[in-house]
This record gives sequence, C-alpha cells and structure tokens, in this order.
Amino acid sequence: MLNVTNLTVETGHRLLAAEVTFVVAPGDVVGLVGPNGAGKTTLLRTVAERAAVGGADHAVTLVGTIGWLPQESPPTTGTTGLARLLSARGLDALRADLEAARQRIDASSDTRARDRAIKRFSGLQERFELAGGYRAESEAKRIAAGLGIPADGLTRPLAGLSGGERRRVELARVLLSQAETLLLDEPTNHLDADAKRWLAEFLAAFPGGILVVSHDLPLLDRDITGVLALDPATASVDTYKGTYTQFLEERKVRAASQARHRKVVERDIKRLSAFVEKYRHSNETMARRAMVTERRVERMKSALAPVARSGRRVAVRFPDPPSCTRFPLEATGLRRSYGGPPVFKELSFDLERGEHLLVLGLNGAGKTTLLRILAGIDRPDEGEVVLGHGCDIGYYAQEHEELDPEATSMQVMQAAARTSDDVLRGVLGHFLLGGDQANQPTRTLSGGEKTKLALARLVVGRHNVLLLDEPTNNLDVQAVEAVRAALASFKGGIVLVSHDTPFVQRFQPDRVLVMPEGKLDVWSEDYVDLVALD
Repeated sequence: MLNVTNLTVETGHRLLAAEVTFVVAPGDVVGLVGPNGAGKTTLLRTVAERAAVGGADHAVTLVGTIGWLPQESPPTTGTTGLARLLSARGLDALRADLEAARQRIDASSDTRARDRAIKRFSGLQERFELAGGYRAESEAKRIAAGLGIPADGLTRPLAGLSGGERRRVELARVLLSQAETLLLDEPTNHLDADAKRWLAEFLAAFPGGILVVSHDLPLLDRDITGVLALDPATASVDTYKGTYTQFLEERKVRAASQARHRKVVERDIKRLSAFVEKYRHSNETMARRAMVTERRVERMKSALAPVARSGRRVAVRFPDPPSCTRFPLEATGLRRSYGGPPVFKELSFDLERGEHLLVLGLNGAGKTTLLRILAGIDRPDEGEVVLGHGCDIGYYAQEHEELDPEATSMQVMQAAARTSDDVLRGVLGHFLLGGDQANQPTRTLSGGEKTKLALARLVVGRHNVLLLDEPTNNLDVQAVEAVRAALASFKGGIVLVSHDTPFVQRFQPDRVLVMPEGKLDVWSEDYVDLVALD
C-alpha cells in the first residue's frame, strides 16, 4: 500500500503539487492525468524516490515493495536482456556464476579439473533452482514474449537493442519484480497493439496497487478504480472514484456545478460591492457596515476557484528548407548485425527531394538502427549512405539521446541554431516550453516536454531532410495534430518511423520501405494493418 500525505513538489521556481494526499491500496488501478507539462512525471518520480527511502519520509509511506518504471530507457550496457530481467529478483549474479561454471567444464584440460568444475556447477545449479531461478527464467521469457521483445532480445546485450526494445525490457523487469505496488510512467510507449492488450490483461490480474501515467488510459478503462487529476493552475490533485470514462463524465458534472456556483457568487459580489461603494463615505454607522461588507467581499473573491482556461496549443511550423540536389540521400547495400544474424542486409533505397518515406516493420526489424545509420550516428557493417549536395539532416531520436541531459532547453536550442535568444525563446513558447522550463536541465523535463524540445530543436535547425523515430510518443492529441500538420506542409524530405496508425493515415506518406526485407512500394491503405502491428 502507498500512502501520500501533504506532499509538495517543486521544480525550480515552479510549484507542481501543493500538499497533495492520496492512497493506492492493493487492487487499486489509479490513473494520474493532467495536461502535458503539468508535472505528472515529476510527481510520479518524486513519489517513487521518496518511497524508496522507507520510513525516512513522512510524506510518502509504503507497505511492501515498489516497482518503478520511468519514461527513460535503461542505459546501454553489456548486460544481456535476460540478466537485466533476472536482476529484478536478484538472480542475475547467480545465473552469471552458473554460466561461468558451465564454461569452466568445457575448458577443463584434465579429469580432476573437470570433476571440480562439475561439482561447482552442480552446487550452483542447486542454489539457482532453490532460489526460483529456473521458474523466474521461464516467467521472464513469458513476459518478454507478451511485450513483443524478440527472442534474441534476451540474449543480446542491452547496447545492441534499440531504445524501444530496452524500454520494453525495463517494463518486463518491473512486471517480473514481484513488487506489491507498481508506479508506471507511459508503460505502453513502444508497444504494438498485441503487446498493449497483453499488458492490459496482466495489469487487470495484478493483485497489488498500480499508479499509472498513460495516454492509453482508455485501454485500461474497465480496470481503472480511480483517477488523480493534476491541475497546473492550482498545483492541486482532485480525486475521482470509478473508471476513466466515469472520471470524464464526473469532471463535466463538477465543472458545470462550479460554473453555476461561481455565477451565483459573482452576482453576490457585484451586489455587495455596489453597497460598499454607495455607503463607504456615508455616516459612521453605514460606513462601518460598508467596511465589514468589503472584508466579506474580499473573502468571497479569494474563495473563488480559478477560472478554467482553455489550454494553450502547441504551434509548429517548419521553415522552408534550404535547397539541395534531387536525391539528397541514397543508401546502398546496407548490412547491420550485433554479433548474430544480420538485422538487415543488402538494403538499398533513395530519398527524393521533398519525398515522405514511411519505414515499416515488426519490432526488432531494424527501423531505429537504420535511422541511426542514415543520421551518421552508427556505421553499417557493409554498404554506404551517400548524402547529396546541400543535404542537411535533422534527426529525432525516440529516446531523445540527442538531448544533453545537463543542458537547459535554451542551451539545447542555442547549440542547434545561430540566431537571437528572443527567436529561440519564441519557438520554445510555441511548444509550450517558455518561462522557467526554458532554463530547466532537460533531465528534469517530462517525456512530453522532451519530445517538444526535440521537435523545437529541429524547427530552428533549418534542415532539408528529417529522420523521425516515433515523434508522437508522449504527446497529447492536440500536439500530435499540430506536429502532423507541420510535417504535411514541410517541403523537405522525411523518413518516418511510427506505430501511430491515425497519425500515419493523416500524414499520407509517398512511399513505404518494409523492413527488414527492404521492399519499396507506393503507400496505400493496404499498409495500415502493418502500421498497427509495428
């Protein structure tokens, strides 16, 4: 059970949550909602970090253990995916010892050494089995399969996995952890439709408590038991009982009730204020009554809830790109592997000036790897990428690796373009990253804010070819539409990876590159189902 009592959260000069209180009990599935930039990620991270210190924090107390899924993928290391999963139960080191003992058996040069190695292996094997290692391995593989992690994704080092694959490994690790309370920040990012359904079923059967931030809350609707609505205007959290659908209806009812109450109070304020003005300078008795009434009016004004303002919208417009040759980008005979079978091979295609190319393929087909090669970040094992005269590439990474975590938003923008700070601040403002957010380190931004910053960086970069890897992750519906409209009017070339079916359908690409085969085709609605399976 998770108890949060009078918790206040601040970032820089921004007050995100003021003395909020809520409980997540076993069996609860609680959705944390609020507009992009409201502070949902920061609140969730603060709760997770304070819960980890145990009784040292009176604002956050925890009974049992907690599993925490941040938006960021784990670091790229030599650890295999399976070892990372087993570390959730402290079994990774024991399994590594077991594998090392197995290798010593094979490397033994004489009978005595081999007997010693076999004896050690048997002892370790018994310890691993008693610790539930084999059961955990089987469960880890089942969870990984449900989340769409490719079979070799567990044997490959994390450094050889894409950002999306590492993210799924981390989600699988949290689900395997046997924690009694789960805190999940956008758990459906990088999941295809089948994996989302599998996750929904897993969470529905989970006996502990869950606090989740997700743009896919409708997917979990039947199992949601409550909603916490974070209001950035008041830094408060309103509590709603029931499903997400019921929350939406109740929010409308509350808003209508508050509007009616406000109307009555404002009418009384107007009437009483007129009395004050009329008798303020009257005889002593009436002037005293006017003074008392004026204090009453001030109390009534201060008790009024702030007027809910319609949220500002992201405004995106890419400038006209600089001129370049007819074919700004050409890939020939690309091959890439990570120590095993190639992810793709003999991959060849070109991009014509102003063309919009969609890259499709199942998870693990090498889509992110291809974009990193096109961007010049990684090198292919074979083949080459030739940039035409005047080609200027802008790369959007799905895990925002291109953003320096210690740099502020303004510093990121200043590194991307040589122009005045006023212009840069204006662009950040269009992406709702003005004020204090412009001076925050990027590591403190939410996933949605990082997405907006990465897109703002592309806007000021004046590129004529954009490589976009899942650019709509973490964005709300209005922001996704703003990005789509901006890309539709962009006159440069675009290579897009996206599993967002409505976004792709409205984006209307010119051609499709199907991975890993490298098949090129003209876009048609026949490819929509493949987008959904991505």
